[in-house]
Amino acid sequence: MLNRKKIIALTVIVAIVIIVVAVVALAILPFNREGIAFSSGTFTSTSSGAGFTFGVQAGSRNGIYNVTDNTWRATPYRANGNSRVDYTFTAANLEAMTVESTNAEGRISLTFTQGDTERAFDVTNEFHENIDMSGFEPGRIRVRLVFENASDVNTLIRW
Repeated sequence: MLNRKKIIALTVIVAIVIIVVAVVALAILPFNREGIAFSSGTFTSTSSGAGFTFGVQAGSRNGIYNVTDNTWRATPYRANGNSRVDYTFTAANLEAMTVESTNAEGRISLTFTQGDTERAFDVTNEFHENIDMSGFEPGRIRVRLVFENASDVNTLIRW
C-alpha cells in the first residue's frame, strides 16, 4: 500500500513539473519570436458570436490573425481591443508598405512605432494606401492595430 501511495505522489509531482515547464515555455518563447500577433481585448470570429477573450494571444487563432513573411492579416468579425506585431523590417519592406482595410462598424487605427518615431493612421471603413515610412529606419518596428467596437474587419498590411 505504501508503494502505491509513493507512486501516486511521484506521478502528481511529475505532472505538476510538466505543467509548470509548459506554462513558463508558453509565456517566454512567444515573446522572443518575431512577427507574432499579440493581442488583448475581446474578438469574435463569426457572426454567431463564437469567440474568445484573452490577455495575450500569440499567432493565429480561429483564422482571426495570420502573420507571414511579408503580410499581416486581421479578420475578426467583431473586435474591441488591440493587437501588435513587432517585426524587423528591411529598407525594401519599408518601401513596399501598403495597407488595405475595410470594416462595417466601429473604428480601427494603425500605429507604427520605432524609438521616438511614431506615425498613426485611421484605417476605418475603407482604407487602401501605400504608407510613407520616411523617418523610419530599417530595423525593429512595432505595428499596432486598435479596434474600437469594430465589426466585419478585413485588414491586410503588406511589406
